[in-house]
Formats: sequence, structure tokens, C-alpha cells
Amino acid sequence: MSLSRPLVARHASLGLSRALCSSSRQQLSYQFASIIPASVPATGRSCPARVMRLDWRRDISTTRPTFKKAKEGKRKEQKEEVSDAGHSKKGGGGLSDDPFDFTKFDESVKHAVEGCRTEMANMKAFSGRVDPSVVENLVVTISQGGKEKGGEKEVKMKLSELAHVAPKGREFILTVNDESFVNYIKNTLLSQMSLNPQPVSPTTPNILKIPIPMPTKESRQNTAGLVQKAGQKWLDKVQHIRGAHFAHLEKLNKGGKARPDDCRKAEKKLQEKLDKTNKELKQAIEKVKQEVLQS
Repeated sequence: MSLSRPLVARHASLGLSRALCSSSRQQLSYQFASIIPASVPATGRSCPARVMRLDWRRDISTTRPTFKKAKEGKRKEQKEEVSDAGHSKKGGGGLSDDPFDFTKFDESVKHAVEGCRTEMANMKAFSGRVDPSVVENLVVTISQGGKEKGGEKEVKMKLSELAHVAPKGREFILTVNDESFVNYIKNTLLSQMSLNPQPVSPTTPNILKIPIPMPTKESRQNTAGLVQKAGQKWLDKVQHIRGAHFAHLEKLNKGGKARPDDCRKAEKKLQEKLDKTNKELKQAIEKVKQEVLQS
């Protein structure tokens, strides 16, 4: 049966329309299967698919992203333990492989000398003179917290942080900031300086008076002995610092990290530094002793 040209064109257009609708439906069904209906009527019209309103909102994930863990050595900074000599206890004491590098030694000795001078000055002040710094620089140990707070903790503070000190004749007047600190201050004064503070008035237990006894020959000699004892402690500390550095030089020599000749020269230089420091400390100690005996 022959068809007219307009009829043939109509059938061809209808077939093409159906093919386009079928292709579009198949492509959309993969991407929006839940939105486009499964079946779309094939008609001569353009594709009558009912497209619902698309919701383009994105779900925000609250899950924390995971990252690769860093190595323990890079993630944490390792704190070096420090000995009494001022050197690190690990990794060769944190000292340089250069036998002539005395940086750590000089720093440790400097701290020791400063500590000795400070203690000598405090002991010289307490030689019968009414000087508030005599008691202001005392270190008081107080207990804070309780069983309900995980146990008591000891805290060390200067007396000047806990009370105001004012001289009055041959005595000190202490105005304690908090009455709970009174017993701690009394115990410190009694144990460290053999002083027995008493309340000025029963109605003001936080205000204490401390009589300062007149210096006698016996008290001066006693103070001079304490100065010598304290000074010897600092001399021993410097000797300990020298021993730690000397051991480091021996380690460099045995480990082949430094030439034996360089290690011997460094040991000689180390001894010269030690002799100079000991001379400086002994002169300071002897000077304070003479000032105490003549005060």
C-alpha cells in the first residue's frame, strides 16, 4: 500500500519522537530513577514526562574526617629530663659533639653562682639587723585542696606573697593576707630562723609580731657557720656539673667522635673554668662570713 508523502513524513516524525523519548527516559532513569516515572506514554507529542521539582540540597556530613596518624616522634615533642647539674639525662646530656663547646657547662655554672650569691645575701641580712627582706624571701610551704578534691597539694610561695612585712623598732609586724596561712608562716619562721611570732592581739590573729634578738658573739658565729655550710653546698654543685661534662668528654673520646688530643685540651680548659669558679665562690663566701662576724 503506498502512502502519500505527507503521511510518510508524519510516520517518520512520530518514530523519531518515540525514539527520542525512549532514549531520554532511559538516560534520566539512571540518574534520577526516583524522580522520573518508570513508564512514559509514547505519543506523537513531545516527551510528556512529568518531572517533579528537584531538591538540590546536599546533606552535610558531621562525621569527622580521618587522617593518617603521624609518627609518635613527630606528633609529640619529647621533653628531656634535666638533672641537678643542668644537663639533660638523655641523648648524651644534650651536649654538643664538639669537645670545645662549653655552652651547657657555662649556663649551669652561671645558675649555681647566682643561686649562691642570693643565698649569701639573705644570710648576711639576717645578722642582727632589722631588714624586712630577711623574712620576705623565706619560702613557705602550704597545703591546698582536700580529700574531696583529689588530695592535698603542697605549694611553695614566698612569705612576701602571703603577708606584708613592716619593721618596727627591734621587731617585725606581719599582716597575713589570709588567716589560714598563719600556722604555715609560724612553722617556717620557727624551723628556718628559730623565731617564734605571736599575735599582736587576740582579736587580730592574722597580725603577728616577731621580736629580733640583739646579735651576740655566739649568734654571729652560728650564722657564719651556716654561711659556710650553705656555700659548701654550692661548691659541691659546681663540682658535680664539672663531673657531668668530664664524663661527656670521655664518651666522645671512646666513641671516636673527637680526637684524643682535642679531648685532653678540652679537659684542661674545663679544669681552668672550674678553678676560676671555685675561687669566685670561695671569695664570696668568705666575704659574707667576715661581714657577719663584724656586724
